[in-house]
Amino acid sequence: MQGNQIYQPKLFIQIDLDSLIPQNNILHKIDKLIDLSFVRDLTRQYYCHNNGRPSIDPELFFRMVLIGYIFDIPSDRKLCEELRYNLAYRWFCKLNIDDFTPDHSSISRIRDRYDYEVFSIFFDRIVGLCKEAGLVKGKKIITDGTLIAANASLDSMISKTKLEEKSGAGNTVQHPTVRKLSNHTHISKTDPESSLAKKDGGA
Repeated sequence: MQGNQIYQPKLFIQIDLDSLIPQNNILHKIDKLIDLSFVRDLTRQYYCHNNGRPSIDPELFFRMVLIGYIFDIPSDRKLCEELRYNLAYRWFCKLNIDDFTPDHSSISRIRDRYDYEVFSIFFDRIVGLCKEAGLVKGKKIITDGTLIAANASLDSMISKTKLEEKSGAGNTVQHPTVRKLSNHTHISKTDPESSLAKKDGGA
């Protein structure tokens, strides 16, 4: 018999978010290992203690920051948008289904308010907790970098050991460019701080 689903919006509904998030979800695993209550003491100096309206909870902010880094969401606007409809994100941020989510402009202002030291201490503490939990061994370091085109070309590369030969009355004769180039043996005469690099699919 062919089914026929009839959608009827309910005025009231009771949902247990915890039961909807799988136990093997990465946010579930992280939530069991970390306690972010320390960020309130870490950021206390940035708020007035006896005046003004209550701010966004610093713990909520840093939980959102973690989500942004874990799931590669660099935009505050996109992060706040996904927090509105992603149940796992809401659960990790301790927001009920009917709680309002912060506006992206508020997140940006909070980010600007805190000093670099606050974020440095926060991430050092998180890495330390991950080490204690056995998630990070600390034996290998992986870095990511972006290649920036230098103001130089392959034709500007000259030998480090023999940059030039002087001939006659101060005339300079440069050696022809050698196509077997290496950062160990050659340097750019137009941009000495640049180096040879290559990415798959690129020059």
